[in-house]
Amino acid sequence: MLTIMASAVDERASKHFAGLIIGLVVGGGIITTGNITGASFNPARTFGPYIANTLFGGPDLWVQFPIYVLGPVLGAIIAAFVYT
Repeated sequence: MLTIMASAVDERASKHFAGLIIGLVVGGGIITTGNITGASFNPARTFGPYIANTLFGGPDLWVQFPIYVLGPVLGAIIAAFVYT
């Protein structure tokens, strides 16, 4: 969210490279946390495998699901306030 605010939303920033910068930050996040989370930054990406695990007898990981929903929302809100 800080990258989006700084490169795409702020009037003082040049918008020419905003997409590239945001993509590089997302790529860096995937590289650094991919082995921990499976690079699942989207809650919908986590929801599908959890449903499949429930239906087909896989591990019950639903206790972790709020992290994938609340973490990004709270992080984005805090980042927006910090940036302003």
